[in-house]
Amino acid sequence: MEPRIIYKSAFTIVGFAQELDGAEGAEDVLWDRLAARYQEIPFVDPDVGYGVHIITPENHRYLAGLGVTRPGVAAPADMADYRIDPHTYAVFTHTGHMADLGETLDSINHDWLPGANYTACADFYFEFYDDHFQPDSPLSTLFIWIPVKPKSPEIS
Repeated sequence: MEPRIIYKSAFTIVGFAQELDGAEGAEDVLWDRLAARYQEIPFVDPDVGYGVHIITPENHRYLAGLGVTRPGVAAPADMADYRIDPHTYAVFTHTGHMADLGETLDSINHDWLPGANYTACADFYFEFYDDHFQPDSPLSTLFIWIPVKPKSPEIS
């Protein structure tokens, strides 16, 4: 599994966020809320979705959101906005059912990252959903973007 290495400028995502506590379907609830109310987001790009995982030692927060074309415009009061700074990313393709996404993430974290010339460099990663994503289809495709930086050379 080899990713594409891509630089992406800063961007902003607006949507619904909550702490994940392992409850089945928590992300789906956020996506359902967003689907019902995305028209309220100013300057929204409804064709591209982001599932942002913000992971700290204390918690795991998930944001189901959409990109906006004009950052800085106020989001609806009960929605979260999240600005992502410019980064270089390792971009992986996941094709198949969402139930198998965990296997893809395990492969990235346990197989690719340890042997790569890159290291993860932020407390988040995101899933990128476009028209290749078809829920419940074995042909569905989404992209996993992990912020990376080159590994420092080891000094002997």
